[in-house]
Amino acid sequence: MPARPRLSTRAAVVALVAVALLALPALAGAKASLKVGFLDNTYVTAQSAAFWADVDQLNVGMMRWDVQWKYVAPTKPAKPRDPADPAYQWGETDAFVLNATAHGLQDRVLFTLWRTPVWASSLSNTKAIETHMPKTQYWRDFVYAAAKRYSGSYVPPGATEPLPRVVLWETWNEPNAYFAFRPQVVNGRAVSPRNYTTLLRILRSQVEPQIPKARFLAGALYKQGGPRSVTPLDFLRGMQAAGARFDILSVHPYNNTPRLGLKDGANQSRTNPSFIGIGNFDTFITLANQIFGRKYPIWVTEFGWATPAADKAQYTVSFKQQATFLYDSVQRFKQLPQVEVMIWFLVEDNPPRTEGAWYTTGLRKSTGVQKPSWQSWIAAAGTLAKQH
Repeated sequence: MPARPRLSTRAAVVALVAVALLALPALAGAKASLKVGFLDNTYVTAQSAAFWADVDQLNVGMMRWDVQWKYVAPTKPAKPRDPADPAYQWGETDAFVLNATAHGLQDRVLFTLWRTPVWASSLSNTKAIETHMPKTQYWRDFVYAAAKRYSGSYVPPGATEPLPRVVLWETWNEPNAYFAFRPQVVNGRAVSPRNYTTLLRILRSQVEPQIPKARFLAGALYKQGGPRSVTPLDFLRGMQAAGARFDILSVHPYNNTPRLGLKDGANQSRTNPSFIGIGNFDTFITLANQIFGRKYPIWVTEFGWATPAADKAQYTVSFKQQATFLYDSVQRFKQLPQVEVMIWFLVEDNPPRTEGAWYTTGLRKSTGVQKPSWQSWIAAAGTLAKQH
């Protein structure tokens, strides 16, 4: 990895902020309590020291960590409710929680639990993939073990101190999307909201007795539906009908037409949008409030704009546009009273791959070189209340 560049001069930061502010509406009534942070499992596990050094510079107030069940328990534990069962591989999660606490983020870590191991799938092993609905007893055991381990009182074998407590728990990732949670629709009827609510209910029942101050996030909604998926608003309606109980509503309002920036989604229906972007996020909030009959805090738990890289040009923006849109998005979410948190997806771009998805929404290129969005983030975070 090449040496990481030094930060740009203060003059460059001021110029970038001035350009971004010209594109913004007046910020009357804006709040300064928005917290911002990152999700980047790949970077932190590959280069832990570099990642946490970046966190210290980026004024982070919240961190998301994907607890990916298929990797934590690749084989079926003999005692699945015992977090010390040798089948469990908690090492990366332990390291993340310990480092987050050391960097001033105690109780600021959000766990997102998802990805079904083959052995836990509701389908036969020959057809099982990580997106399939798990068998509920296996899910119950897994989330119990996770809650026990990160309750704040659990001392792992060989350790002398308990692991830090985790109080923020999110059920699954983008469960309204066919690529993330199946089945979505059976015989023309959306079944994913009810199945998801079952997982949500089980997680809460296993975590809450062990972590009384825990807060539970629901939704983690992908921006849109599709031929085999459910629209975000229809998914919320299904959750409401199924009696979902939660504390915070979460959503991922990624862009459909990236170059539009904050205008993306503004042309959608204000009564029945099929796509939720930053341009119609106020519509999403209004309709969500109507569906549930109350105003839940809203967290954007995944978000970002991708930039070009080798063999990756579609659905991207220029480096300058990413910097401007990042700054604008922080200011926009800060304007919306119910929005409490914005999690940006990636500090550093994924390394290019020949197979599978890889992402370029980071503030650094995969080589470690800072993009203009690095300074844009620092400038935007500087407009918020002190994070820690």
